[in-house]
Amino acid sequence: MIDTPGIGDTRGFEQDKKNFTEILSYIAQYKHLNGLCILLKPDEQRLTIPFRFCVNELLRHLPIDSKDNIIFIFTNARSTFFAPGSTTRLIQTMLNEHKRDHGVEIPFSRDNTFLFDNEPFRYLALRKNGITLDELQTQSYIRSWDHSVQEYCRLMSYLVTRPFKAVSSILSLNEAEQLVRMLPRPIAETSKLIEQNIQLAKDHKQKVLENPELASQGIPQNIAVVTRLKHPRTVCVGENCCQMIDVNNEKQIEYICICHEECYLKGVKQETLYDEKLQDCTAMDPRSGDCGVCGCHWLQHKHITYEHKTKRVVMTLNDIDQRISDLRGEASKIQEVYKKVAIFLHANAIVATNDDILEYLQYFIREEQMKQNAGASNADVIAGLVNMMKEFTENMELLKKTLKEQKQSGDMKDVLKPDEVFKLVTTLYKLSITGAQIQQQVEGIRFSEEKHTYQRERYIELPARAASSKDILMCEI
Repeated sequence: MIDTPGIGDTRGFEQDKKNFTEILSYIAQYKHLNGLCILLKPDEQRLTIPFRFCVNELLRHLPIDSKDNIIFIFTNARSTFFAPGSTTRLIQTMLNEHKRDHGVEIPFSRDNTFLFDNEPFRYLALRKNGITLDELQTQSYIRSWDHSVQEYCRLMSYLVTRPFKAVSSILSLNEAEQLVRMLPRPIAETSKLIEQNIQLAKDHKQKVLENPELASQGIPQNIAVVTRLKHPRTVCVGENCCQMIDVNNEKQIEYICICHEECYLKGVKQETLYDEKLQDCTAMDPRSGDCGVCGCHWLQHKHITYEHKTKRVVMTLNDIDQRISDLRGEASKIQEVYKKVAIFLHANAIVATNDDILEYLQYFIREEQMKQNAGASNADVIAGLVNMMKEFTENMELLKKTLKEQKQSGDMKDVLKPDEVFKLVTTLYKLSITGAQIQQQVEGIRFSEEKHTYQRERYIELPARAASSKDILMCEI
């Protein structure tokens, strides 16, 4: 039996992440697990956000084939006369949602449901301390003891029938999930950069056709300039908090409002748009949801660890058409890789992550439209991003539908294995034009998350008198 911290820690989502990391590190020493027990109170009345989060967060870390190892244990069952109580209806509602949305049916029946109460332990503690009970109380404890013994025997009998769940598959899934979660912003930014460079190359080709002497001057292209921030930062990306500037005859958007310079907000997802945790940033008014610095709503903010800008350079290239072809080839490769790793999560996780890249593409389309309104000639860039988002959405929906059918038939095809995810992402780093940029951004996000998690931990040095107090000395003993 491995006892673990609960989910929904009062210290926040950041502590939940830390707890899961420690759990995964601990179980790594085992080859397999027999069961995965979810402990619940039997008398929950409502499907609250914390309750839903606790169950979903656990399921998100589990591979699909672990569903037959999931066990539901109701504690404090004496309060409901050793019956599951109102929680049963809530759990069934959530599991029905998972079946509908993800095509995963998690068993929930008397076979994998067990009810316990710690009354027998209290009884033993009372007897140990010489406290006597009357006959009525004693009989009540005896009945509770007998029931718990029967349930424990039933639990053990059920566990031995469960297939071994390889720990390696749980670890691989979570490592892959962490990696995929880092990809949306770098991939979306790279895709946007590719579309910009394709248009620059096409514009230059047209100018060369009109004036062949320009061929010797090289092709203008944008390169990414990534600056890692010393501290995580909350910035506003609303239209009212940006200005249009001209840099080397190129329209660029400059976001001018840094709403929280050093924002070590707990639980916020780095580089993610529309994260609800931003409501808890100290810059936000908890009543209205508006930012106290810029006045915009929290939905128009994001939490970042690096800045991404572009710089115009001139490249000496002999074949413009080849450059355009190479850029399109890398764009296709990037989209294909991301779709495969996203589908890996949909195929293997009971609760898959969201397709955050679509939100970023929408965000960049809006940026390009703002530039266009300011006079930029970027219609092809906008069209390319819109087409990319449309294709990605259609392909993902088709793949999800196919996966659902394959899950039902038990014949899973074309789904990556855990070790293949990391190899596939590595192929992005080897792309000749944009590979180094993607790798720099992903590794930067990973480094920042590790650094900022450390920064969020607070160490408090006690005064000398408190440090030498009787209570502290007893704790050390």
